Amino acid sequence: MTLTAAKVCRVNNHQLAAIHQALLCVTDTVGMLTFPRLDQDDVFELIDRVEAELNAAHPDTQVIGSVLNSLARSLRHQPEAREACLQLEDVISAAGISSTWQTGI
Repeated sequence: MTLTAAKVCRVNNHQLAAIHQALLCVTDTVGMLTFPRLDQDDVFELIDRVEAELNAAHPDTQVIGSVLNSLARSLRHQPEAREACLQLEDVISAAGISSTWQTGI
């Protein structure tokens, strides 16, 4: 049995900066939403997880992609979060990461 390496997408510094900016937009948006406090805390934990990856010597794009999609999924039913979701979609796409957050809409 031969194991094949999963396709690893590398993000450049410009893309990392764009992801960081999208996270700032999400942070601002979540602070204005009428989410229950527990949901806000969960979103902030996801943001912290992506920020930790962005600051790593070798950011794991699979983790980043998974968490960015989770963030967008968490926000997609909030009309006030539309801009944040679109910004997340833009950075997901620009980084060559699979976008899965709209699945099931």
